[in-house]
This record gives sequence, structure tokens and C-alpha cells, in this order.
Amino acid sequence: MNRQTLLKPALIAGIAVGVLSALPVLGALNCFCCAWVIAGGILAAFLSVRACPAAVTLGQGLGVGLLAGAVAAVVDTAFSIPVQIALTGMGMGVAEQIGEALEQVPNLPPEIRDMMRSIFVDGRGLGVIFLLLTGALKLVVYGLISMLGGAIGVALFEKRPPGADSRPPPATYQPPLNFPPPPPPPQDPGQVP
Repeated sequence: MNRQTLLKPALIAGIAVGVLSALPVLGALNCFCCAWVIAGGILAAFLSVRACPAAVTLGQGLGVGLLAGAVAAVVDTAFSIPVQIALTGMGMGVAEQIGEALEQVPNLPPEIRDMMRSIFVDGRGLGVIFLLLTGALKLVVYGLISMLGGAIGVALFEKRPPGADSRPPPATYQPPLNFPPPPPPPQDPGQVP
């Protein structure tokens, strides 16, 4: 399996999963055992099986799943930053949620509450920094979980035996063996035998 047949399915699946995971409502499906991420690994393995003329191995499925998960993490983080900025403008950002959570904690000393509020809520750029840190964590988690999806995808979709090649054999010209000899050349009508 060459790099092209590994990279293209990983990019397609990773971009799809990254966009779906970044959307606020659809991204909630990742709360159910990383459903989008596993589905992305399965999709990448399916596309690899379809694109590769030879049988895709389990190791190749793990590799394409890892790549799809890494692409999904980068795309998810890249799409989450503008979504977070838009939600912050509407008053629904991470900082506001942390501020509300701080108010709900009982018996929290006022000094600690004020310190945490100054760190998390009053710092305007902290939301983006928080997203970048979670993006680094997603890179590891999405990669590992998507490898599981790649293994599942190979197990589901690869039906060819290992080492099997579905490409036709290379075309080589073999002259036919049982044809009669060619006819003699025509004689000139002016010549008499």
C-alpha cells in the first residue's frame, strides 16, 4: 500500500470527523464513546480497502486510523476556535461556563474563587489557549481511538485473503500458436508459370 492510498482516505475521513466534532450539537456524539472518532477510523479503513488493489492488513488499518484521528483533531481544533469566539460574543463561552461553575461550588474560600475567576474568566485570551491545550490532548486521544476504528473497519470490509492482489496480471503479448501459415504472395498476371 503506497502513501497515496493511505493519505487520501485519512484526509477525507479526518476532515469529515473534525468538522462534525467541532459543531456544537453534532459534536456531542463524541460523548458516546468517541462515536465520531471511531466512525472516522472505520470510514478511513473502508476507503483504503476500496482504493488499494492489494488486501489491506490490520497494521495498515491502524495506520490509516491514526492518520485520520490526527487530521480530525487538527480540523476539530481549527474549527472550534471560531465557534468558541462566536459563542463568547453571544455570552456562552468557556470562560462564562467556568465562572458559573465557580459560583456553584459550595464552601470555596473567597480568595480561591477570586484567583480562579481572574485566571479563567477575566483573561480574554485564555479561552483560545484552553482550546489549543485541548487540541493537543485531542491529537493523542483521537489518534488512539481512531486506530480502533481503523482496525474495526479492516475487519468489517476487507474480505480478500492476506497477500491477495485484485489487479489484473500485467498484459504481455503472446502470439497465437495454431494459426495456418500465411497465403503465398500473389503472382503477376503477365507471368506465365
